[in-house]
Amino acid sequence: MRFLEIALCSKMSFYKLIDIAVYAELNQELNKIWKPFQKQGYENIPDIKLEWNISSKDFGDMQVLMPEYHSYTLKKESDILFVNSDWSKSVIYSDNTDSASVLLIYLFYSYLITRRTLLIHSSLIDHHGNGIMFLGPSGIGKTTQAELWNRYRGADILNGDMVFVRQWEDGFYGYGSPWHGSSPYYKNAKVKLKAMITLEQAPENSIRKLSGFEVLQGMMDQVFLPHWYPEAMDDCLSTLDALLSEVPIYHLACRPDEAAVRLVVQELGL
Repeated sequence: MRFLEIALCSKMSFYKLIDIAVYAELNQELNKIWKPFQKQGYENIPDIKLEWNISSKDFGDMQVLMPEYHSYTLKKESDILFVNSDWSKSVIYSDNTDSASVLLIYLFYSYLITRRTLLIHSSLIDHHGNGIMFLGPSGIGKTTQAELWNRYRGADILNGDMVFVRQWEDGFYGYGSPWHGSSPYYKNAKVKLKAMITLEQAPENSIRKLSGFEVLQGMMDQVFLPHWYPEAMDDCLSTLDALLSEVPIYHLACRPDEAAVRLVVQELGL
C-alpha cells in the first residue's frame, strides 16, 4: 500500500483516498472534510511526503524561503507549494485552509495523472455496482440527476462535483474524494464505471449514445488538463483515450424528473 504523508499540525492520522494511503496532520477544518477517509494505521514507508512548514529566515521586512524541494512551484494567493521532479516529495507554506486545499488537489492530481488517473468535473453514483457519471458545467443539473437516482433507484452518491477516475487492469473506477466543489456529497468509496452522461436541460427527455468526434467533444471541457505540468500531458491524453474507448458516453437532454431516470435505466439495460 502506498501512502502520502502530510504534516499540518500536531496530531497524526491515517487516511485512504483514491487508493492511496495518507499519513496526515490536518487542521480542524480539513480534518472535518477528510474524516470519512480516515483509516487505521499503516506501516509502509510513505510513497509521497508533504511537509506543511518550510525553512525560512527573516531579514528585516524580507522573508527568504528555503525549500528542499523546488523542481516545481505552485502558488495560490499567499500560499506556496514546492515539489520535486516526480511529485513524491513536497513542502507547503500556507496559513489558509481554502487555498491549501486547492494546492493539495494539485499535488494529488499531479502525482496520480502519471498513474492512469483523470480528474473530471462530474457527479458520480453507484447503482448496484454500476458507476454512472453525469458531466457538465456548474448549474447544468449534475447533482440533481444524482439525487433523482438516489431517490428513485436507491443509488449512492459518491461525489457531486469533482470525480477522480483511475484505470486498473479490470477497467476504470470512479472515486469519491474530499474535493466536491459546492456539492454536499462525497464518500470514501469507488465503483467501476458503467457509463458517462453529458447533460442538457430540455423540455422533453431524450438520450443518445455519442460516437466519433462527439465523444471527445463531450468530454474535453470537463477533464482537468494538467497545463501546470506539461510533462504529464501525454499521460493524461493517453488515459483519456483509453477511457473513451472503454466506457460509453451518452448525451441526455432531460427534465429533472423520474422519467429521465427511467430513460437512462432502459438505455443502459439496468
